[in-house]
Amino acid sequence: MSGTVTVASLARLPLFKDVPEDVLKRLADYSSVLRPADGTQLFVQGDPPAAVFMIVEGSGRVRVGAPDAAAKRLMVEVFRTGDLFGEMGVLDGAPRSADATVLGDVRLLRVEGQNFRAATEGCAPLALNLARLLAARLRRTFGLLQDATFAPLEVRLARQVLYIARTDGVQTPAGTRLGGRFRQPDLADLLGATTRSIITILNNWRAAELVAYDTDKAFLTVRDMAKLETIAERGQED
Repeated sequence: MSGTVTVASLARLPLFKDVPEDVLKRLADYSSVLRPADGTQLFVQGDPPAAVFMIVEGSGRVRVGAPDAAAKRLMVEVFRTGDLFGEMGVLDGAPRSADATVLGDVRLLRVEGQNFRAATEGCAPLALNLARLLAARLRRTFGLLQDATFAPLEVRLARQVLYIARTDGVQTPAGTRLGGRFRQPDLADLLGATTRSIITILNNWRAAELVAYDTDKAFLTVRDMAKLETIAERGQED
């Protein structure tokens, strides 16, 4: 994809399914394509919400998370090709609620906030697609909150590893490798846990041959999905 935005490139994104061509053309006219370097911060918590972003190409990811005063982090979500992010502040006008950082090679579509809102307000298919996306994220957020309240850390980690494996897994001879790299502190950030506790769980899983973990490349591979699912299902019948 070049630095220009085309109607065809927009139409390939799930958010724009069934959106009329004239709406896509207006969005394309007010959009740009970016190829930020690995490690680039697209925005930080508290920034004004100037635009929404979509990942259109690339093997990399964008991680969205929030820091606290003690320099700890909470990883909110990991986005990949086809995903939209940054929409919340654009829709409600409030400052950014989290940071967004590029990991690896991605090409992004940047749509000015006022133009995205105008398109959403005037196009029922786009508004419906966006509502479905937000509903799915709200369900996931509720599930994470429920897990944080009731589930042991090992169960929570199993559920998150399975979620990532199913939504962004790569099949290898050794099993299903999580898309992207996850250092042990990253996994701790995903759950608001300590790195030491995550290392303990991973070591136990490795000993039981549930997973393999390449500490140099930060690749986590699920070797036995069924056994990990058994751990993830603990407490559901209580």
